[in-house]
Amino acid sequence: MDSIHKRERKPAGESRHLMDSLQNEIALDIVSRLPISSLIQFRFVCQTWNMLTHDSRLVDLHLTRALKINPCIIFKSYHPQKEQLFFVELSDHDDDEHTLREIQIPFSASMAKFRVVGSCKGLLCLSGVYDHQAVYIYNPFTAEHKKLPHCNHEFEVNEVVYGFGFHPATNEYKVIKIGYYPHVYYATWSPVNTHDHDLPRSEVHVFSLGSNTWRNLGELPYKLHHSPGVLVSGRLHWVTRFNWHLDRLIVSFDLFNDAFQEVPRPDFNVNLFHCSYHLASLRGCLCTCLLTSNGENLEIWIMEEYNKKESWVKEYNIGASSIVGQDMSPQSYDIWRTSLQKGTVKVMCMLKNGSILLDCQGGILIAYSMHEKILKIISISGMPKSCQATPHVGSLNWIANPT
Repeated sequence: MDSIHKRERKPAGESRHLMDSLQNEIALDIVSRLPISSLIQFRFVCQTWNMLTHDSRLVDLHLTRALKINPCIIFKSYHPQKEQLFFVELSDHDDDEHTLREIQIPFSASMAKFRVVGSCKGLLCLSGVYDHQAVYIYNPFTAEHKKLPHCNHEFEVNEVVYGFGFHPATNEYKVIKIGYYPHVYYATWSPVNTHDHDLPRSEVHVFSLGSNTWRNLGELPYKLHHSPGVLVSGRLHWVTRFNWHLDRLIVSFDLFNDAFQEVPRPDFNVNLFHCSYHLASLRGCLCTCLLTSNGENLEIWIMEEYNKKESWVKEYNIGASSIVGQDMSPQSYDIWRTSLQKGTVKVMCMLKNGSILLDCQGGILIAYSMHEKILKIISISGMPKSCQATPHVGSLNWIANPT
């Protein structure tokens, strides 16, 4: 018996190494469960803890867990001189009071006016409003950022549409820049060789953060809406503008092969001239969100099987008739009705409890419970009067640690 114990006993140094390794694994597991704001404060406790937050295993583990809980919401305030970013961490309870916190942008002096192009796996893409060459990739919690090199266009662009996303097969983040030129028009689908004065000429560039270069993909025969591209199945999606495409098409950009294509949209059975619709992502599926012309309803259609027209299903119909009135405050009801009538309701994401998060009137958040048919305002103290809201996964992720 003694000889068996002697053979199984490990050297003291190896035992200590195993214990240290076990303690490190336990520490990583515990720390990975912290919300991002606490995790950032954790970095400043001591050098050892700071080093732990730079461990790629923690970055990956925390991001994996963050993707499964309620997102942070990033707010960009509109200001005549200098715009700012704020954030709020949503709790699991809609009734909780949430506190808005300011984010210090390290490059704000060089880009006072900006747009939020998109959020992907803990990273934001920001672009300049007046300077089309100013594009940054930015982690708003670690303050790590990268300014992209200038993208050369054949002519001076008049309008720019951006997109930002990640494809797991290539493990690459990409920025898409579509520049539209003034006073130059064309139509590649025209049966005769004439110019179509409804569609400006465009030039598409794609930037890969892996190669750190822009590539020119040529022209695009669609005029896309200025809203951020919606990322689903490794593809970014936009709706075309009504003045150029009477059918309001859905156009995708595949981040794997850098190709555009049309995606079939549902049969709304309405005249889109009198309605508006936007895109969203719910449960990992592409969604179309239709605001009816009478200002009474928000229809949410879900494409259950990607790129299959027959898989579109009208999953939700949110409106006055589907609300349990006695469970709503008068303030919630008034904001909801006004936003529906003005067409300012945007579907943002699905929360952990199954509620759908809606952005109403530019920064006022409402959670809609599908089971209870109740609308509740997400109470946030310190909200600016006018802002843009973006769902965001708070993470330590950075380009050097693509996940």
